[in-house]
Amino acid sequence: MDVFWFSFNAVMPLILIVALGYLLTHLKVINSPFIDQANKFCFNVAFPISLFSSIVSLDLEVEISWKLYALVIAAILLIVLMLMLIVPKFVKGNPQRGALIQGIYRGNFLLMGYPLARNFFGEAGIVPVVMLLPVVVGLYNFIAVFILEYYDDSHPRSHVGVIALKIIKNPLIIGALAGTVFSLLRLELPLFISRATKDLGGIASPLALVLLGAQFNWHRVAGNVRLLVSAVVVRMLVIPVLVISAAILLGFRGPELGGVFVLFCAPTAISSYVMAKSMHSDAELAGQIILITTVLSVVTLFVGSYILRSLQMI
Repeated sequence: MDVFWFSFNAVMPLILIVALGYLLTHLKVINSPFIDQANKFCFNVAFPISLFSSIVSLDLEVEISWKLYALVIAAILLIVLMLMLIVPKFVKGNPQRGALIQGIYRGNFLLMGYPLARNFFGEAGIVPVVMLLPVVVGLYNFIAVFILEYYDDSHPRSHVGVIALKIIKNPLIIGALAGTVFSLLRLELPLFISRATKDLGGIASPLALVLLGAQFNWHRVAGNVRLLVSAVVVRMLVIPVLVISAAILLGFRGPELGGVFVLFCAPTAISSYVMAKSMHSDAELAGQIILITTVLSVVTLFVGSYILRSLQMI
């Protein structure tokens, strides 16, 4: 029950902030021009700085488990590959394809991974999560830019070189890479800059949630029921069962298995909404996937951790 209440208390603030955004729109406190400008601010400024601030504060000189790296990277790449092969067969529109694939493979590891791991294992058991954070966050963002660029209908299909250049120039990629370099080289920011980046980065997720709620339309959920059910089932059930089963068969136990569990059981990343909005994907579908997976994660995290602890795996 400790895990249940921890998950509940982690998720409910997010839901309340979404509800606030929904309310503010209906009270006409915020409007469409503000939402458009705020989305650009989130994508180009707040989230890149949030990524930089989160990664630069990590101690990346931890004992590296190459076996764990191999499992996680292989699992993410295989999931994305399978989605790119399967989703276009059932989803006709490119904006929906991009949003659906991103919503399924990309978990909210940056926001929920560290606190969840600390709750499970304490300070001594969070090393696998610290080790995975920069790699996973960088890989998630790299793939997201590629996917959304690949399925972007606003311009002709780009060549591989053009897509690669756009990936490198993406603000979130720049933020993640800069944070990794600063952390690895142990470059210390002046105190006033460090505090400013933390404060500004802290705006990213709450503001994105307010914007998500501000544009949430209950009537349009009905039109996406089939896609939403598919995304939720695959993200919250199929992927966790397959990846965690593979990890157990490969001999992972304790904090390392817990890191895999937190990574692949986390709800869809909040930043996927901002990226979908800024890169001509289906932002409404992306927001709906985030909201539903976040609500359901209270149950799935509780059930998953209960099963693994009952089997003395973590």
